[in-house]
Amino acid sequence: MFSYTSSSVSLLSIYTTLKGIFMANHGDTKSIRVIKSFSSWPSLIFNPFVNVSANDASEKIEKESTNFSGFQVLPSKVESVRLIFKRHPDIAVEFRAKNQHLRKACMDFLLSLIETMCQSLEELSNEDLVEADVALTYLRDAGFKVDWLEKKLDHVKVKKEKEQFCVARLQEMEDSLLELWKKCSDLDALVEKEEEELSDTRTPLSLDDVV
Repeated sequence: MFSYTSSSVSLLSIYTTLKGIFMANHGDTKSIRVIKSFSSWPSLIFNPFVNVSANDASEKIEKESTNFSGFQVLPSKVESVRLIFKRHPDIAVEFRAKNQHLRKACMDFLLSLIETMCQSLEELSNEDLVEADVALTYLRDAGFKVDWLEKKLDHVKVKKEKEQFCVARLQEMEDSLLELWKKCSDLDALVEKEEEELSDTRTPLSLDDVV
């Protein structure tokens, strides 16, 4: 089971960052632009890249990650990746990137998308689903076989639409109930007033009143 980890970085922001990595990877030969570890991605909003030497970058990845099926994976994500490859063993057969930084970034991106889809519908916004579509397209273009994930995303979209419909209907019912409650309250006040008048009317005359 995947667990959701809160992050201030949207999938679209991560997508833009990864595009930059691919573009930068064909340029500078003395240093490479390395995406920060998945756990620190929120800081990418302010400082997307950090320039380090190739050796330092490789050592950083090796120290923080575990190799799983050719991908550098953070220890906390190994079980998630293991489950993905167990259920979808052909997911990366067409993935051609050799650079370990790119491979790790793409795997982190896949995990980020899955974690987004595992959020509660109350937390998941329509914008999140739009960004998830963009993410899915990127992963497919990168070489991942994600037809199964597309079906899951479609299922989430259907559930989100149903949730929004239910929320709207519930709001209508609550509004109607509030209106009925107000009517009942007003009617209750009228009943109380009428009972007081009836009580006064039924009060018998006293001797003093008659004489």
